Amino acid sequence: MKNTLFIIILAISTVILITIFAINLWLQMSDITISNNGKIAIFGGAFFTILLGSGLMSLAYFSSKNGFDEQVDHDLDNLLEKLKDR
Repeated sequence: MKNTLFIIILAISTVILITIFAINLWLQMSDITISNNGKIAIFGGAFFTILLGSGLMSLAYFSSKNGFDEQVDHDLDNLLEKLKDR
């Protein structure tokens, strides 16, 4: 449990540091200034994009691991008949 928590904290810290480094590098290379609200928006967008991607990948892994992918009914003819009866 401690190892997993340590890895999660390390990963989040790494993402935050890389984001800060990328923003500072971007600001040094351009003549356009970004306000604090812009920096917060960039960080928030990157954070929630990574969060969404991680969540979707974990759901795909969970679905595959628990056999939900094998339970899909591929009988298209029966499905079309059910929809016609409505």
